[in-house]
Amino acid sequence: MTIRTFAIIVCLLSLSVSPAIAGDETTPYKQGAGITIDHEPFIRQTFDLAISSGKHGNHTFGALLVHQGKVVLTAENTVNTDANCTHHAETNLVSKAKRELSAGVIRESTLYASTEPCSLCCAAMYYVGFKRVVYGVSSKGLAKLTGWHDEGLSCNEFYRYKGGQIDWIGPVLEEEGVKVFRYMPKKN
Repeated sequence: MTIRTFAIIVCLLSLSVSPAIAGDETTPYKQGAGITIDHEPFIRQTFDLAISSGKHGNHTFGALLVHQGKVVLTAENTVNTDANCTHHAETNLVSKAKRELSAGVIRESTLYASTEPCSLCCAAMYYVGFKRVVYGVSSKGLAKLTGWHDEGLSCNEFYRYKGGQIDWIGPVLEEEGVKVFRYMPKKN
């Protein structure tokens, strides 16, 4: 089964699942609070990707992959330009990573997302082997701005259900991140 086929199945299944929030297992981010990695420059890059995505007529979401302190892949949301509801920034990034990187590099890397990934993206990340995610805007923050909320499982819940673990860090620079939604196209 391809990642895209799987993503469509997860998308359909998530429509019937009750709302859930990552909850206690999300590591809150506080700058300078003993964190050895500065996530902020990478999160700001995801915000730039999200703005670019909006300027191209897509939903304002961006993602990138960092391995050993360097950005190795980037992706934007292409849902509208590709006319495909599964082409989220994170699923686009996951597909690129699967094609271009080894399983070891994927496991050792950190996926950065401008907004907390939805259940569709989390499932794709799990099946390709991602173990660490840092996000900017929380799903609650997104819901306050847009009224949209993911009714699927949170990443923590999905990974736990599948018997896996994920380092889940965020929100990071949320107040700055909500500004990217000004670039959301009017017609979706």
